[in-house]
Amino acid sequence: MTLNLEHDHQSHVQDHLNELTARVTLVMFLSSLFTGLWLTQIDSILDFVLQFLNPCVEGCLNLYDPARWSAVRWMSSALLGIGTALPIFLQQGWKFIHPGLLPTERRWVKSWLLGSSVTLILTVLATIVLFFPIVFDMGHQTHESVQLDARYDAIQMLTLIIAVIWTEIIVACALSAMVLAGVVGLLNKDTADWWRIRVYGLVVLLLLASLPNEGGLTVLLTILSILIIERGARKWIQSEPPLFKGKKPLMDHEGGIRKILLINHSSDGKRRLFHPAVQLPIANTFTNALDTSTSEQEHILEIILHNRLTDIFIDGLPYNSLPKPFRENCRSLGCSVWINQNLEGETQTAMFSLNGELRDFISLKISKDVAIMGNQRMKIVFNA
Repeated sequence: MTLNLEHDHQSHVQDHLNELTARVTLVMFLSSLFTGLWLTQIDSILDFVLQFLNPCVEGCLNLYDPARWSAVRWMSSALLGIGTALPIFLQQGWKFIHPGLLPTERRWVKSWLLGSSVTLILTVLATIVLFFPIVFDMGHQTHESVQLDARYDAIQMLTLIIAVIWTEIIVACALSAMVLAGVVGLLNKDTADWWRIRVYGLVVLLLLASLPNEGGLTVLLTILSILIIERGARKWIQSEPPLFKGKKPLMDHEGGIRKILLINHSSDGKRRLFHPAVQLPIANTFTNALDTSTSEQEHILEIILHNRLTDIFIDGLPYNSLPKPFRENCRSLGCSVWINQNLEGETQTAMFSLNGELRDFISLKISKDVAIMGNQRMKIVFNA
């Protein structure tokens, strides 16, 4: 499936790979540089953190495994280096992906980059300043209540903090991606599984690959991460697609499932085909420059892509007036284009032909429904 939009430029795959390589190399170089700079100050930073987290009045921190101290120093420096290079990563990533995104996707990515960064910073600060000091203090009071001689492993404390912060980074990015996808209309009940497979799969892969020595802690953090993301995005995961609230897919005469969108094209934005009192069993939207406006064409393509439409019915435009790239993109997405043959205005029966050819038809007929006090309803007859 390939979409070729109006503003797209044809470039060889190798050109994209070269650009990606250059941007990734720059980010990795700066991350390594910042990691080296932080490494020169990491001992004093870790000492300050341990003194802040130390629950004892008198010294009770010990270094039981000096060999692991080097690993903790490098891991902490790497996290600080990546955090310092984060603005450059966001800027380079946005420049690379921006040309290939649809308008709604651009808004989602921009909001996700900013939202996840702010959420991440606040979460990490809350963890270090509030959460762990309270937890360590509660544990120390428990030890003193049973008259135990408190001795704590400084490396284990730092390793635990780093593991939790790394998990929070992953969860913050994943949760903000799901929430923002729901806000801009990309995540709903129909697309939930698509998002789950990609987001949850990436979360599990990152946690298991980056925390291989933590054993049960890694498994616990992985389960908690998925539960937090699922709970945080449940509102949008269970929501109906905005255009299809109360509308269900239809079954045609061959038993196939059809997801249909009726496009009312008119310059005044009013429904031309049927009277507004008619209850439509399919979703409908309005356009006023679908034949000339690139933004309207991209909007319709987004609807087709995100809702997995099988058919669009267009009223008010002949088939030949639709741009060829738009027709080809619809075909690439597996969506058939049906054109109303009657361009005279409001009618009782509308005949839509496939691709404007007088061969396959689908008719939309208005009938009276006595059960709802004479209100008019529309029924669809599949002849194709």
